[in-house]
Amino acid sequence: MVMKTVSIILCALFFNSCLFSQNDNKVLTDIDTRLAKGQTTISAVLSDPGFMFLHSQSAFRQIIKKHAKTGAVKIITNAEPGKKIIVKGKIETADGKPLTDALMYFYHTSDKGWYSDTAAHILVREGDMGHARLFGYLKTDVKGQFEFETIQPKGYPQSDFPGHIHIMLWKDDRIVSGIPNEFQFDDDPRLTPERKTRSVRDGNMIEKNTGTADRPVYYYAIKLKQ
Repeated sequence: MVMKTVSIILCALFFNSCLFSQNDNKVLTDIDTRLAKGQTTISAVLSDPGFMFLHSQSAFRQIIKKHAKTGAVKIITNAEPGKKIIVKGKIETADGKPLTDALMYFYHTSDKGWYSDTAAHILVREGDMGHARLFGYLKTDVKGQFEFETIQPKGYPQSDFPGHIHIMLWKDDRIVSGIPNEFQFDDDPRLTPERKTRSVRDGNMIEKNTGTADRPVYYYAIKLKQ
């Protein structure tokens, strides 16, 4: 009797798991189709609270990557905790020309300093990079410019590490080197003078708020190294 009950429970769990997987696949297919037809945008998808459960899934992230375009991207819902900010910038080659049509990937922690909904880290670095809840893809425009709307991330819990945004960049399917390791924020209370010096030495870029207190804007002008 006990074995029969256990078998029934296991079968039910397996069935529900398959059902949820099928439902997820249908949602992903619908998002892919609507993006391809121009019926929705990356911003609308990434800022939709109904899709937040998909953000850690590789298949969802590949769809966002595939449909990345130029223009401003919003990656947070209106209810996302934290200080709402705009991140802008431009990227130039070593000889001063705009880096156009480059694919940028960016991700960061929440207002709690967490990459996922439940912890600061998922699977160490790969987990953060490949599954962070707050992420986006975009392409630089004809002037090498980029823009996205998010919240100012917090540093990891139980550490003195400042909040930061990770970025990666590709051009013609090749990774671009010579970019900052991280975007950081001059008004982060964890950025003491000593920490700022160390952070710049480590290859990070720190910028001040060029907007207002109500609508902060951080602008990062990147010139690639040779």
